[in-house]
Parts: sequence; C-alpha cells; structure tokens
Amino acid sequence: MKKYQNIEQTKEYQLAKTVEDALNDYSFNAKNFAAAIPMMHPTLQQSLYRLILECLKVMASDNRHYDDRNRASHEDAKAILECLQEKGQPIPFI
Repeated sequence: MKKYQNIEQTKEYQLAKTVEDALNDYSFNAKNFAAAIPMMHPTLQQSLYRLILECLKVMASDNRHYDDRNRASHEDAKAILECLQEKGQPIPFI
C-alpha cells in the first residue's frame, strides 16, 4: 500500500475522519446514506463511485492490516475487484 506524507493535512483525511465518527455512532443508518446518493448531482455520483472503488482497493489489499473483525470485508472486496476486472468498465469523469 502506498504511504502518503502529511496525509493528516489533507481534506480527504479530514473527510475520512468525519466518516469514521459517523460510522462509530450506533444510530448511523447506511441505507439512509445510500438513499441520499440519487439526490446528488450525477457527476458527483460518478465521483462517489470512484471513491468507493478506491476504498475497495485499499480494503482488498494484502499489504494492510486486517484481522478476524474485518476479514469478511477484506475477502469480499477482493472478490468484487476480481469481478470488476473481468466485467467492469472505465468510469468517466463527466
């Protein structure tokens, strides 16, 4: 996995921490979050999908630490990426 210098200074890191805080709240509802996606601008929906793909790449990586608590997501991410390599398509920025 690629190492990033000063990642804590980036807006992406700050967003990841905000997401982490939201996910740590037992009242967070993933279905409500997903239901909000169609309300986004179509170009931003594409950008969110590209973000999710990058997250899957990190979660699938054998170079990151995972244990039994997140083994299933690691293995699923690997399987999803294998499927996308075979059947997926480039996601344009439009």
